[in-house]
Amino acid sequence: MCRGAGTVKQNQNENRPSDLEYTPMSRILYFCPDFPQPSGGIKTLYRHVQRLAAMGFDSWIVHQQRPFRVTWHGHEAPALWLSERPKLSSQDILVVPEVMRQIMRQTANFAGERIVIALSWAPTYWNLPLGQTWRHVGITRVITKSPLIQQYLRWSMGIDATLISEYVNRERYRFPAESKRPKICYLTRKDRSAAWLHGVLCAKGGPFDGFEWTPLRELSEDEYARNLREATVYVTTNIQEGMNTSVLEAMACGCLVVGYSGIGGSVYMKNDGPLQNCVLVENGNLPALGQQLENVLRQLDANPEAYAWIIQNGLKTARAYQNPDDEAESLRAVFAPLVARNSSQRTRRR
Repeated sequence: MCRGAGTVKQNQNENRPSDLEYTPMSRILYFCPDFPQPSGGIKTLYRHVQRLAAMGFDSWIVHQQRPFRVTWHGHEAPALWLSERPKLSSQDILVVPEVMRQIMRQTANFAGERIVIALSWAPTYWNLPLGQTWRHVGITRVITKSPLIQQYLRWSMGIDATLISEYVNRERYRFPAESKRPKICYLTRKDRSAAWLHGVLCAKGGPFDGFEWTPLRELSEDEYARNLREATVYVTTNIQEGMNTSVLEAMACGCLVVGYSGIGGSVYMKNDGPLQNCVLVENGNLPALGQQLENVLRQLDANPEAYAWIIQNGLKTARAYQNPDDEAESLRAVFAPLVARNSSQRTRRR
């Protein structure tokens, strides 16, 4: 957590029957960093809370300092703030992102259920002391959107994580062919390699200076999606991604994706054969990416339909992640039994 963050205050009398008798339905509390910039992980946390609330669960986003909350993604979620020292009941279910190790430690003695949501496979984000796993702070239940992270956790920690379906909004991320123009989009928050490639290729002159190059940074979700709907090419340069969801969003908008899988994207990104849906380059090989991007742009300039079949395969790939019911039902499968168990325990203690 960030410096100066609040701490979690547990109800000292939470195990007394008289208190449990008046405990409301189990709350599902998603802890979230106070991070204002657009982030796929934070969008996921808010969307999960919104989705759970729509299904009737008592779900909340938990931030650090009031009145901080995130609005750029358009997902509405009720909020609590650690700065107000909210009390936790043993009936609550805490969901903690893998980056918030301090919260894991602070809640090690929490009497209720704790779940880690793992959105990145990168060990640098997990911040584990040498020789320790999440089990050392009492974490045995994990959810993730990524099959790669699921396998990685089984190998590295002996924890069987539950998959939650990924979701790409089909209203925002769609393919309006009439909106397309020679435009290249790329992210800059984690890596500036694409911005460097922009400079290198534009210095070569035509045809590269005939493309509009657009960095996707500090945009609302609507503006971010609008740019992808207009773009011909999406360049992905992040090398540590859980699902590389931005690639799915670009595919859903009919962009030709060029770049790295980020490891996690290898679950669905195909570089050859009849199902090829992108132009992949070895993760981190920036010289190869530059040369491949040059080749792609020259071909597109000569023939705008040169990669049409790959783009169509990308659209088909993205559609598999655009059913909101899949995400909702996978969340229900995790939380409904826990809420029902807590309700049963509360009834027995009255």
